[in-house]
Amino acid sequence: MKEQFNHTILIIDEVHEIFLKKLKGHKIIYAPNITLEELPEQLEFATILVLRSKLILDKSWIDRAPKLKLVGRLGSGMDNINQDYAKKKGIICLNAPEGNRNAVAEQTIAILLSLLTNVVKSNNEIKDRKWLRKDNEGIELKNLTVGIIGYGNVGQTLAAKLNVFGCKILAYDRFLNNFGDEFAQEVTLEELQHQSDIISLHVPLNEFSDNMVDLEFMNRVSKPFYLLNLSRGKVVNTADLILKLKEGKVLGAGLDVLPNENLNSYNENENEEFSFLTRSENVILTPHTGGLTKDSFKLIAEALADKVSRAIIIK
Repeated sequence: MKEQFNHTILIIDEVHEIFLKKLKGHKIIYAPNITLEELPEQLEFATILVLRSKLILDKSWIDRAPKLKLVGRLGSGMDNINQDYAKKKGIICLNAPEGNRNAVAEQTIAILLSLLTNVVKSNNEIKDRKWLRKDNEGIELKNLTVGIIGYGNVGQTLAAKLNVFGCKILAYDRFLNNFGDEFAQEVTLEELQHQSDIISLHVPLNEFSDNMVDLEFMNRVSKPFYLLNLSRGKVVNTADLILKLKEGKVLGAGLDVLPNENLNSYNENENEEFSFLTRSENVILTPHTGGLTKDSFKLIAEALADKVSRAIIIK
């Protein structure tokens, strides 16, 4: 039997209009500019909460929503939602990782090729009227081995796209077995660290991935390598990465995420680390835009709306 009542859907981040159209039969409160001070009053009546990154939905916030039945995240990562507590309260948690997988994969390749061919470095030099051809000699991806850690939506999409470059592709995933396919060879983490020239991170943030790429991890990589992180900032230990960049063990880094993305809140140590990264010619930083395209904005909304529609049908 289909739903027997109209839900009250509270949306606290920007969403493509297609989401509103697909769920127009329900009461929708679209409040992307709502403040945390205003939020409790609206949560009191919400049966569905839709958000991106505005709120850390912890136990205290969940308890302020007594009627809540479902939480939908406009994106892939779920680390800002206390899923365990939500489950105890009978609240369904949904996300839409398929909506931005292509966007993240494309930006990964863009950053990688920029590092290998010194695109950002040479562009900055030319703006300073320096025409340095030999100093910006590049490396061809075709002759390198790429190790992908995390073979979910993004990892699989990335492997398929990298395949056309002719490079060797390895993949490791802590939670999957027998996932090797026509694009990537399934290996252990040790094998990936031994063979890879490039390591690309596409994992959720959890107890296993938090601070995963530290000194011990990087010391176990056999060759000097390039590191790409388009997952979550806390997966990489920034201080350890900087040490390995200085040593030359890490040849270059592409970081779309940082452990703390509120730059105005930095302490002295964070400011020093940030300053080093921004000064380094072999580091490319982007402001967590890997999954943020006009295309993915619509796809995420569409995918999540379809999942919400299916989930709220009462059996």
